Amino acid sequence: MPVKKTTAPQVLLNNIGTLPELLSNIAANMLLEIEIGCGNGHFLSMYAEEKKLSYLIGVELKKKRCLKALKKIQTYRLANAAIIHGKAEELIEQLPANSVDKFHIYFPDPWPKTKHRRRRFLRMTNLENLCRSLKPGGEILFCSDIYDYYLQAKLLFLISRELRLSETPPPPQVLKSIFGRKFLSLGNEIFFISSRKLTD
Repeated sequence: MPVKKTTAPQVLLNNIGTLPELLSNIAANMLLEIEIGCGNGHFLSMYAEEKKLSYLIGVELKKKRCLKALKKIQTYRLANAAIIHGKAEELIEQLPANSVDKFHIYFPDPWPKTKHRRRRFLRMTNLENLCRSLKPGGEILFCSDIYDYYLQAKLLFLISRELRLSETPPPPQVLKSIFGRKFLSLGNEIFFISSRKLTD
């Protein structure tokens, strides 16, 4: 990864085409973490405020949500966070190999109908791209209130030759996010799973 030091807050709304430029501005000593489907930025902004040595990039398809997430970054004056507007599938295809320390995937669209499950983000093709861009020892953290999706994620992690299930607990900000609080208030059980890329 380029080693140029961050000189100014990265608070601009980017599109996927600007990813190389964005990555080039990240300080060499910072961890790179990406949230797939950052929504309105509740988790991302809270997490970035806590993790000053990590650079958080949130990718979100809906522009209105991107703008709300961007506003949170600006309100809290977070120099270690940015939002990319676009498809997560396209973003992970463009990420350099062995460049990401951690992926966060929280409460993704479950596509509950059987005929629509192929649209779920976490499927083998996308998982292969996530693994390619993960550093050895890097992690994928996944959370859902849909048990079927949790089982699908766990199965994918288990059959991957590059991943092993890990004991990493969910960041506390997950349950404080808008979806975390919503599902807990409804009495829904939340299922969390983490996996780590093998180092050899």
